[in-house]
Amino acid sequence: MAKVSGAIPNFANGVSQQAMALRLASQGELQINAYSTVVDGLKKRPPTQRTANLGADLGANLHAHMINRDATERYEVLMSSTGIRVFDLAGNEKTVTAPNGYAYLSYSGSGRPPYRSITVGDYTFITNMTKKVAMGSATEPEMKSEAIINVMAGNYGRDYKIIINGSVVAWYRTPDGTSANQSPAIDTAFISRRLATGEAVQMLTTVNDKPNGDWVWKTTDTNLAANGINAANGWTVKVSRGTIYIKKNDGSGFSIGIEDGYNGHAMKAIKERVQDFADLPAYCEEGVVVRVSGSVTTKFDDYYVKFGKQSPTDDASTPGVWREVPAPGIKTAFDPATMPHVLIRNADGTFTFKRATWASRGAGDLETVPEPSFVGLTINELTFFKNRLGFLSGENVVLSRSGEFFDFWRGTATTLLDDDPIDVAATENGVSVLRSAEAFNDRLVLFADQKQFTFMGNELLTPKTASIRATTSYSMSSLTRPVATGSSIFFPVDRGQFSMIREYRMDENGIADAEDVTGHVPQYIPGSIVRMAASTHEDILVVLSDADPAAIYVYKYYWANGQKLQSSWSKWTFPGVTKVIDIGFVSSQLFLIFDRGGEAFLECMDIQPGGIDVNQTFVTHLDRRFKVANSSGAQYDPYTNQTIVPMTRDVAEDSYICVTAGNSGSKVEPGMVIDILESGANFVTLRGDLRGVPLYFGLPYEMRYSLSTIFVRQQSQGGGMQVITEGRLQLLQVLFQFSKTAFFRVEVTPLAQPTRAYFTNGRMMGDPENRVDRVHLSDGSFRIPILARNDRVQIDIVNDSYLPCSILSGEWIANYVRKSTRI
Repeated sequence: MAKVSGAIPNFANGVSQQAMALRLASQGELQINAYSTVVDGLKKRPPTQRTANLGADLGANLHAHMINRDATERYEVLMSSTGIRVFDLAGNEKTVTAPNGYAYLSYSGSGRPPYRSITVGDYTFITNMTKKVAMGSATEPEMKSEAIINVMAGNYGRDYKIIINGSVVAWYRTPDGTSANQSPAIDTAFISRRLATGEAVQMLTTVNDKPNGDWVWKTTDTNLAANGINAANGWTVKVSRGTIYIKKNDGSGFSIGIEDGYNGHAMKAIKERVQDFADLPAYCEEGVVVRVSGSVTTKFDDYYVKFGKQSPTDDASTPGVWREVPAPGIKTAFDPATMPHVLIRNADGTFTFKRATWASRGAGDLETVPEPSFVGLTINELTFFKNRLGFLSGENVVLSRSGEFFDFWRGTATTLLDDDPIDVAATENGVSVLRSAEAFNDRLVLFADQKQFTFMGNELLTPKTASIRATTSYSMSSLTRPVATGSSIFFPVDRGQFSMIREYRMDENGIADAEDVTGHVPQYIPGSIVRMAASTHEDILVVLSDADPAAIYVYKYYWANGQKLQSSWSKWTFPGVTKVIDIGFVSSQLFLIFDRGGEAFLECMDIQPGGIDVNQTFVTHLDRRFKVANSSGAQYDPYTNQTIVPMTRDVAEDSYICVTAGNSGSKVEPGMVIDILESGANFVTLRGDLRGVPLYFGLPYEMRYSLSTIFVRQQSQGGGMQVITEGRLQLLQVLFQFSKTAFFRVEVTPLAQPTRAYFTNGRMMGDPENRVDRVHLSDGSFRIPILARNDRVQIDIVNDSYLPCSILSGEWIANYVRKSTRI
């Protein structure tokens, strides 16, 4: 027999479900309401501070979303199929109006709401993943039965003819040019008027002139009006400079052609389409639509233009402009009732939930400017990347026009612009429906059910540079979106009755991997993960599970020099909580919404390291904690030695305790427990004279850490530590090193024997700081007798008081009997 000793270097690595002999000495069997840190060791988790009662009518199934607008404005949004409620983080409810109602939020079934939301500035976009996007009823007007004759050039001695329905209905022969005085007769405006109405321009002529000077070729001159193409016969004919506009008023069709004696280069007949944009006139009837067909071998260079004024104040003497328009008869707008809705923060602090005003199609047809790929499908996720709003729908990621979050249409059918929307599919052998997206390392990481992709472009993200490539192939749960934290993305995976979490990382060469951070606790998180939140300030991830809705699972990690030095899982529970509705971080503060007996409460937990309460040297660990300043209104009765303190909250409903808080002028030191003699809806009676003494009221909660089985460990030849299981290890004592501690106890439970409890309050005889009626934080060690075999005893560290503790490390002493000699 030999007396041996060993060390537990720290308690920083949380819980492990590995076999006892495979665990690290720094891993435990159980960790509840304890917080693992690399600075302060294992300490009691921070308390929650009660902020506000949000009411009892929130409903069973809620989607929660936190709006972090700026440093002074933050809100919690709670959505259900019946409506939306908005609270600031002080618990004040904001007015929400819904001019279109809440029909968009409806869904079948009774499970979790199928919503996803994202906030950009004052707009929170909300998508219902069960609603299929549809096009609305708005359509571009159909083409009219109309044509234009563009007289582009006048030539001497040519015949200009207009042919309608196979018959020549207008014919004008220009003079032969034998005289300079004939030049006005080849003006394009003159020719167009002559063909339309027979009107001639008065001029000086040298031959064949009439008394009024009009130029006439009697044998070859006729016009549209003279041949029945006039208003009396249901036609509209207008002349504008060198252009003739012809329309059949009843909408019936007609054919039109021209002859100009110049192989079609002097005059063009345009009806519905033209091959070259240059053939269109500078003057025309407003509202005429023409299809520019371009190459005859493809439809993908076709586009449509409409004539109009350059500005509303222009008159007929000013040339107009041909603007690109959608194809006639095509649908031009989304049905806003099926598109994501917006929750808008108004300037007066109220909110409006309504249909968004989405941009309409501005050009092209179904071939040149097709509908976005999300039309006819559901929108599964919202994202924001490089100043573009993004939708994930089916296998596609669709990003809006740069800087225009409501525009998903190309600006022109003629070319692809750099700021045009982007619509790219994640193509693989199988179907990869995209579920989530996270901006990460200048790229967008896309998550499908079984694959991960990266979406990226060059320095400038454009439709020409955007591309998607597969990076990893890991399964993922679609119930909650991943969380980006610094250089990692955590995403959940369903694994039978339990869930796992992978940490997606990418090296400097763009090679990605996703490590299982729950590999040592494969059966720790029950059910499916429904919510995750992370703080990069504290390197912490918190998780909600549908199978254990009253608790949160906490992952604390620490990286240094590219190595993960801490990977700690633990569980936090809260007295009286039936369900954790939502979690969210703002810097180092964790905001929680609890369901306590049918009522929702907003509470806050400050996780910053080294934090202390105001005017104190420690944190008072009471959940649902609130402070009564007690500066006025307290009434003291010296005969009964009792103080009646006015209250705004009833502390009789729960097992509240009262502890004095810090105050520079207080007659009572902070951290003293005060007896509650009586309480009501608006008062509490306390023992002693507590006038002017600030008070904390809250619920005590228990911290518990169970040590793993203690083994003899020695250095392995291949590196690392090796567990020696041969022989008998009889534990004699365990010594715990602590710091800044006021209380904890150690429970020792040998197999089939009662539990023995050992307490320490950190006080040491002879210490000058050890004073009565004062909380004393001390550093030191606490020695516990064990007297049991190592694998037949359970050792727990417990703190069920409001006082702090911080356990740094441990050492053990045992008798070791070896039954053989190792060679």
